[in-house]
Amino acid sequence: MDYISSNVSTKSGNRIPNTTKRLFSTDEDWSSTLVIAITLVSIIIVYFQFFRSKFLDAKSSKIPVKSVAKDFSWDSVTPLKSYPFKNKEYKLTMGIRNVDPQDWLLVEPSYKTQLEEKRKILTNTHSRYPPEKDLTSSTLFVTKEAVPAIHEFYDIVVNYMCTKYPMHFTKKGSFLHNSITNETVPYSASKNINAETHLLNLARTIQEDFIILLKDPSREDEKDGTEYFFKGGVFAFAAGFDPKTRFNTPLSFVHHPIPGYEEKLKLSMNRFFTRIEPGQFVTRSNFSVQTHDLYYVDDANKGHNLPEDYDQKPIPFNELDFDTQVHYRSERQVLTKLPKSKAVVFTIRTYLEPISALKKEGPEVCDRLIGAINGFPHDIATYKRAYEWGPPVKQYLSQNDSAL
Repeated sequence: MDYISSNVSTKSGNRIPNTTKRLFSTDEDWSSTLVIAITLVSIIIVYFQFFRSKFLDAKSSKIPVKSVAKDFSWDSVTPLKSYPFKNKEYKLTMGIRNVDPQDWLLVEPSYKTQLEEKRKILTNTHSRYPPEKDLTSSTLFVTKEAVPAIHEFYDIVVNYMCTKYPMHFTKKGSFLHNSITNETVPYSASKNINAETHLLNLARTIQEDFIILLKDPSREDEKDGTEYFFKGGVFAFAAGFDPKTRFNTPLSFVHHPIPGYEEKLKLSMNRFFTRIEPGQFVTRSNFSVQTHDLYYVDDANKGHNLPEDYDQKPIPFNELDFDTQVHYRSERQVLTKLPKSKAVVFTIRTYLEPISALKKEGPEVCDRLIGAINGFPHDIATYKRAYEWGPPVKQYLSQNDSAL
């Protein structure tokens, strides 16, 4: 292209070099460049709006969720099948995958039953546990530093349930009305209500247990002190340990009884907790079998509750009732990070069903579970007490119904 000019005169008469090039020599050049410029500007605007919207979503207390169908029926909807086991050798991994926010908090036919079970546990009024056990102190947790996160989580949950299930969760004045239980709780978290009450109200609203984890700068000099700490929440359906012993401890201590956690998962788990972003949801599931129907169990289910010299032996097949006694148990865990407090929240949904119900799923599911039990290494089999329930469960799942 030609230069517009080679020199420019100043008011003083001096001439200085001008290195500005002539941009357009024809009308066609001008038109083409204008089209390109407009296109580039449009692309920039689209990208800006996209990232801006994502940023605002990450800072918002509203989770992007749609209402379920108008004919949704909570007591007849098909529950999620939480069968994460595989017919192969067991490998200890994080096993996480992304999950759509739409599938975070669920209302299923077990809703009222589990909420009532949880209420009795949290208030220490459950008839199957002695009063002196003090279940409340083992299942309801608050620290002062967790209060803002509890308030934030409360508002997020209420908004989520009202948006996803508007036929059952509605705002009435300053209260949230739950048409399934016909109960009301405050619509918004308030500093005038203590945090324990907020936790109890959440437990009257969602089936999931939830654990709130935060960094604790005051404890960074301790062992694992730079990790996230269990600072608050509701853990009413613990399986094999007393949550009170894990409260206000770092993530690694919460998981310490799991064989291989320190060597195989600790580093990746801590990295993930640091990197997870607000608005991101991931899920993982576990499974086991228990020889009773209790949701809260702190002194059984797991091998670490047994004496070191305890010899796990198979329970005789004929001593077990597979319709009422032996139960398949699975936890569906979802993790996310709150946008304001930056707390990481675990929500834990417990599935507990008679092993006979699982058997009705058919041979493919039964064969997978049998293969998974066979694939337990010694330390995991001991941890899950599979040497006791494994042989009779495998025998039961292998038999034809006509043989039972």
